[in-house]
Amino acid sequence: MSAVWIERLDDMLARGEEVFLAATHGIVATLVIAAVFFRYVINDPLIWSEEFIVIVFTWMIFIGLSSGFRLRMHLRVDALLVVLPERVRAVCGLIAVAATMITLVGLIWFGFSLTMTMLHSPTPMMRISSAWAVSAVPVGAILSCIHILRHAVSDGLGQTLWTPDLIGDPDGDA
Repeated sequence: MSAVWIERLDDMLARGEEVFLAATHGIVATLVIAAVFFRYVINDPLIWSEEFIVIVFTWMIFIGLSSGFRLRMHLRVDALLVVLPERVRAVCGLIAVAATMITLVGLIWFGFSLTMTMLHSPTPMMRISSAWAVSAVPVGAILSCIHILRHAVSDGLGQTLWTPDLIGDPDGDA
């Protein structure tokens, strides 16, 4: 019963991430087409479009990072996991989760620090705060931590970063 709140929070954030990623994909695709059209057909380029696309793409990358943790889709070397006993796999899982969380906490700290530094630095074309682009780093890292915590609470540390079906049947029938 204690895991219910984090599962609900994680599910709500996941739905928001999916909507955000779908919308931003559409925005970027539309804006790239519009920028090409304006530059080469109308001969009047949208001077702000490249900067806006880079900012939106930055957000897509870090929200996609988070979504990758939710879906357990990040790259991993799992050849050893298949042959290791369950107890050793659990230790490997603990080490992997600890290293990942330390890295993400570092990204949160660094990203927040950089966001505060860039707060009063405007972008060249749109003249908005550069913090809008940089703030994607801590937001994506925080969302990633929440997804990892949900998997750790739901599935245990031994299977937080990989799906249970990766290893196969515990009796040896894969």
